[in-house]
Amino acid sequence: MTPRDLYAGRAALMLLDAFAYSFGALRQLHNGLAPRDPYLSKRLLLNLMLANAGLYFFSFFAFVGAFAGPRSPTGTAVIIVALAACLYSVVTVLLLTPRDWGHSVPRGLAALAILAGLIL
Repeated sequence: MTPRDLYAGRAALMLLDAFAYSFGALRQLHNGLAPRDPYLSKRLLLNLMLANAGLYFFSFFAFVGAFAGPRSPTGTAVIIVALAACLYSVVTVLLLTPRDWGHSVPRGLAALAILAGLIL
């Protein structure tokens, strides 16, 4: 297994996390928190969708890092930013909503794959 394989696997885990949020948590959160005011309900949905877009963005960013290559300075920079995003997700989920620890598993595994790739 090469570092590129680990980075591509990491990107796939991040994409899986984005899909899970899209088809699982997004609607559930909106329905559970939606205010009675239709405008505020739409604002809440917009913010949830923007957060979801960020998950997709970082997964695609991670694929770029995987294929830019760990041997190039640009690829390494992209990989390190993706690592920071994974760690941020894991830490914030565990600190703010510890009962939802399961949601941090894909990002935690992605962070481990990144670290393993950087070590190799």
